Amino acid sequence: MKRNYVIACIAAAAVLAAGGTATGVALADGGGTGTGTGSSGAATATTASARTGTPAGNTGGSGGGVATVDRVVHAAQASEPGTVTSAELDHGRWEVDLYGKDKVWHEIHLDRGTGKVIASRTDGGDQDDRKGAPVTAVRAAAAARGAVAGTVTSVELDNGRWEAEVTAHNGARHEVYIDLTTGKVTSEHLNRHQHDGDDDGDDD
Repeated sequence: MKRNYVIACIAAAAVLAAGGTATGVALADGGGTGTGTGSSGAATATTASARTGTPAGNTGGSGGGVATVDRVVHAAQASEPGTVTSAELDHGRWEVDLYGKDKVWHEIHLDRGTGKVIASRTDGGDQDDRKGAPVTAVRAAAAARGAVAGTVTSVELDNGRWEAEVTAHNGARHEVYIDLTTGKVTSEHLNRHQHDGDDDGDDD
């Protein structure tokens, strides 16, 4: 037993002298791999992270962020096929107005962070003048982000144009107006009127 231990120590010393690193030495009496197990486990986690492109320990949750308008619109349309005429982040949730293929207006509520549908009801509002938008809500939101770097917290088809609100990275809110037929920004200005109960985030 003592002889095996001495041989193992000599072998480890030889490895270190040669410039190597002894992470674990298997003893001749069947003592296992020692500290090598923990090192191997960490290396496996790191390798898996590099392979998937996801940081170790990241579960892929929203992390308290805000779902993008694109995700919200697509989720609403998956729930109820039709045309989205407004999407607004308000009172801790997304609210979407949608004119369905069933020729009925729907109001859809979605989770603030995940963008998943949490409630839906029909809406008898008179909005027939807005159900055929050449430029989609997603395209209007993209144009608004191009004008102001930040998070689009609302986009609405009104008065013959798209009206979007963008919270810039510095926290300032901007109103951006987009042409209904071309999708180009026609004007943009700082919104000095902060509405009580409004919600916003910065995930772009």
